[in-house]
Amino acid sequence: MLSHFLSDESGAVTVDWTVMTASIVGLGIATYGVVSGGIQNLSGDVDTHLSQDLISTSFFDTVSVLAMDFTGGDAGDWQGGTVMAPIAALGEMLVLGPQESTSLSMDIPDGATSATISFDLIGGDSWDDEVATISSDSDVVATAVGNWRAGTMTFTVPDVDGIEVSTTVISSGTDLGGHPYTGFKDTVTRVSITVDNPGDTLDLGVLSGTGSGIYDEFLGIDNVSVTAQ
Repeated sequence: MLSHFLSDESGAVTVDWTVMTASIVGLGIATYGVVSGGIQNLSGDVDTHLSQDLISTSFFDTVSVLAMDFTGGDAGDWQGGTVMAPIAALGEMLVLGPQESTSLSMDIPDGATSATISFDLIGGDSWDDEVATISSDSDVVATAVGNWRAGTMTFTVPDVDGIEVSTTVISSGTDLGGHPYTGFKDTVTRVSITVDNPGDTLDLGVLSGTGSGIYDEFLGIDNVSVTAQ
């Protein structure tokens, strides 16, 4: 009799299976109602944390390549120009006379994706509508025209792939000193040049288009800084 009972496959097994499956589904729904709020909060915290942790793809953060202000007459590796103080209030700077040029070549750290050269460009005394030319790696990246009557410097920035130039006026329309004639108004502008993928070296060049001697008008460079990142 026992063996017959064990081997008997007749009966409504689906009834038991339906009840058991319904119980499992109900338990799952009840569990979701309990934990869904906590899971939503946790997922929000994870999203916030991951959005704040930025992954840097460069080998280093911003590093200083060069910082100089020509104090003590030191011109560093600049080629051309004379370190002097034509305007006492501004201190020593690299000064360019008529049609004089200067250049600087800098080593850029391996892996840098960009480099930024910043410097003060000073238009002194009777700079009257001549053109100063700024170049990077032989590409003209900006030109400047000075007007001593207004004490302003007007920039033209051509479109050069991979190079961005910005200018910030530090001083304009004021006689800062220098020439004994007080009618000459000087100007100081901060120039920043950012070069993408600069390679191992980066060159900067400045050509003065002034037509008179330094005693009458000049172009100056000061407070040079170079960074790479």
